[in-house]
Amino acid sequence: MKMTRKAAWTCVAACCLLSGCHKEQGDAKNETSTKAERKGSADEVTLSPQVQSEEKVQIAPVELGTAAATQRAKGRIVLPDNATWRVGVLAEGRVEKVYFNLGDSVKKGQVLARMHSHDVHEARAAYANALAERSRLQAAEALAQKNYDRSQRLYTLKAESVSQTEMAKQELVNAQSATREADNIVRREATHLEETLGLRADASADSSDDADLIPIKAPASGRILQKAVTPGATISPSTDAFVIGDLRHLWMLASVDTTTLSKLRLGQTVTVTLPDVPEATYAGKITNLGQEFDPVTRLMQVRIEVRNPDTRLRPEMLASAEFITGDGMPTVLVPQEALQQVNGEDVVFVRLASDLFRVQTVQIGENVHGKVRILQGLNPGEQVITHGSFIAKSQLLKSSIGD
Repeated sequence: MKMTRKAAWTCVAACCLLSGCHKEQGDAKNETSTKAERKGSADEVTLSPQVQSEEKVQIAPVELGTAAATQRAKGRIVLPDNATWRVGVLAEGRVEKVYFNLGDSVKKGQVLARMHSHDVHEARAAYANALAERSRLQAAEALAQKNYDRSQRLYTLKAESVSQTEMAKQELVNAQSATREADNIVRREATHLEETLGLRADASADSSDDADLIPIKAPASGRILQKAVTPGATISPSTDAFVIGDLRHLWMLASVDTTTLSKLRLGQTVTVTLPDVPEATYAGKITNLGQEFDPVTRLMQVRIEVRNPDTRLRPEMLASAEFITGDGMPTVLVPQEALQQVNGEDVVFVRLASDLFRVQTVQIGENVHGKVRILQGLNPGEQVITHGSFIAKSQLLKSSIGD
């Protein structure tokens, strides 16, 4: 009987041990399941209230705003005809000195280069001859004046006839006329030297080594966009030595179809953007609606004047123009800082619970009053992370690496 009780107690103990083992295994499974639930799916991120507070994460509801209907057109940046200067010369010669290079900023009147020309020697010789001839004629005029004065005195003394006095007077008039003509020739030769060739007429007043080198000057302030001269190069009046452009004012030629063209007007404001620099936006104004359609593309080139205060725009850059072509319409808007890029897609983080957020892929549109238009992926009223969305992105990437 004692042996029977002992065996019974042994069985009870064994059952308890087995029951305990099963309970521990069950608790372990429950704990694993709980952890899996906490971890969530791959498109969810957990941010504890403490992390949100420390990182100053801000959450705001998605707004329903108003955006005007717009159309985009591609095009390119070009130099305007009225802000481009081609710098040439009026005489043939050889370039001796060049002071500026491509991309340099210049001011109106600055000397860009200097050249030697045989025209300078011919012009100086002509000017010297004109001076000598004027001196000779001035001396002849002085003599004619002296003779006329003498003739008048003799006529008063009845020692000379009227005809002789009139002849002396006529000789004085002729001498004065010749002197005036000589003055005109001197001024003409001086003008040719100073205004046409850019040299001082009085060579003795300029003792520098460049006194006989023709200066090539900038006709306006701007930036050197083309340069076709180097020291030793021969240049002629048919050559453009430099091309200067004012990059603060440029044109964009935007290619638009007939539907878009019918909704545009002269003077309409336009937003110009660069595809490679998303944050760069420029204000523009339509100044010409084009003349004829391209027979191949069936597109019209609309001319837009663009202000370029930071001079980041350059001729021949590709650009996009955004035209307002309709009235305002309801649209979903979020702050720019709410957007992040994950795997090449634009995403926001939508709040599911106080510490749980879902990665939501969205399709974005244009900027509207400092916010981004959401074309697809969000509904008004949903709460998204605005400030601090990069914290959620970092947590998402860490979770992906951990997996």
